[in-house]
Formats: sequence, structure tokens, C-alpha cells
Amino acid sequence: MELLVAEIVTNALIHGRSAVDIRMRTYGDRLRVEVRDNEPHPPIPAAILDTAETSDDEAESGRGLLIVDAIASDWGSSPMGRGKTTWFEMLIPAA
Repeated sequence: MELLVAEIVTNALIHGRSAVDIRMRTYGDRLRVEVRDNEPHPPIPAAILDTAETSDDEAESGRGLLIVDAIASDWGSSPMGRGKTTWFEMLIPAA
């Protein structure tokens, strides 16, 4: 969970160029983390790039969302005022 929070917060800070608001909510057996920023464009996971054909900056950009997609139970983004909320969910292990 910490890795996923770090990835979507970093994405919001770099691309949203604004302060972010983080909220955590539980829904039954799921934990939902929401990060709000002022960038209206939805986050887009980067395609796997051939590093021989790209700059170092291009090769590094967007991979965090691929990590979120691989680990989270679900994730997405929705418009919110002048910005957006990017969220992910994880199942809460049974005690």
C-alpha cells in the first residue's frame, strides 16, 4: 500500500503541479486511497518503451501507474472540480 500511495502522490505532484489532498476510506473488505490534484487530465500509464529509442526522462515517466495497475485490486481517475481524483483499492486481509 505504501508503494502505491507513493506512486500516485508523486504522479499528482509532478503532473498536477499543485498541492494534493489524500483520503483513505474503508468499504467492507476494501481500502480505498484517493489523491486529488488540480490537473484535469487523467493519468495515463506509459507503454513499455524501448530505451534505445527514448531519452532517460521518457523511459522513466509513467511507470508508476503500471505498478499501481499490477498491484491494486482496482484503480482509476475521475474529474473533480477543476482537477481530478486518482484512486486505488486494495483488499483488506482477513484477521
